[in-house]
Amino acid sequence: MFVIGKRDPAAAGPMPSVSASMARETSAPKQLPTSYLRLKSDAQSGMKIFSTIAVVALATNPPSWSRADDQIRDASPDGKFAMLLTEDQKEEGRVKIQLIEVSSRKVVLDLAESGHPHAKDCKLLWAPDSRRVAFYEAVHRGGDTTVYFRNDTGFTEIALPELPGCGTRAKNDKSVTLKFIEYNAVPKEWLKSGALVIVDDQGWETMDGELRGCTQTVTIAFDAKHKASVLRVTGKKSKEY
Repeated sequence: MFVIGKRDPAAAGPMPSVSASMARETSAPKQLPTSYLRLKSDAQSGMKIFSTIAVVALATNPPSWSRADDQIRDASPDGKFAMLLTEDQKEEGRVKIQLIEVSSRKVVLDLAESGHPHAKDCKLLWAPDSRRVAFYEAVHRGGDTTVYFRNDTGFTEIALPELPGCGTRAKNDKSVTLKFIEYNAVPKEWLKSGALVIVDDQGWETMDGELRGCTQTVTIAFDAKHKASVLRVTGKKSKEY
């Protein structure tokens, strides 16, 4: 916001006065003082400069949310829906993630409650028809994908199948898994067939203290009733830690 200060009357010099009797007479208008004209010209020029700066600022930084702590991104191809990230005003570092209707900012779905720095990695992956969307929620050491299908009343979550393990063992490998240290299922692409491609990374620690991992690409298909199943698994390979 630009604030223009009030003109100092003293800077313009004394203003000409006209008596009541002379007001009735017809005479040529008096010449305004040069200092007043110069001040008026400077003020008009200043307004033009400030207006230009304001227009440029808005053009280069268009507002995409109504509050400084809100972010709207990952809009659907038809422009009707998007993801809203809202900073929690009561708990520092917490972020509420919601699916909203762009035109009204009406909340359609509560997707997750995340925190920094993971919230910035959360995303929506839309199908070209805007009727299917995969939500990726990033968490510590990984993340997971949830799928929603759009219907006449809103969006419905579709249960996904358990992804197969991608680890391979040698025949003489008798190591026992102690705990998983990474699970990251990231949506990559919606195919023309309506299937969803997910890149799946897994990592674990064995009882012997070894760290092992693998990655694979999983294609998930949906039938006419929106039931999901694993269509194929490709690109399976070991991952170094």
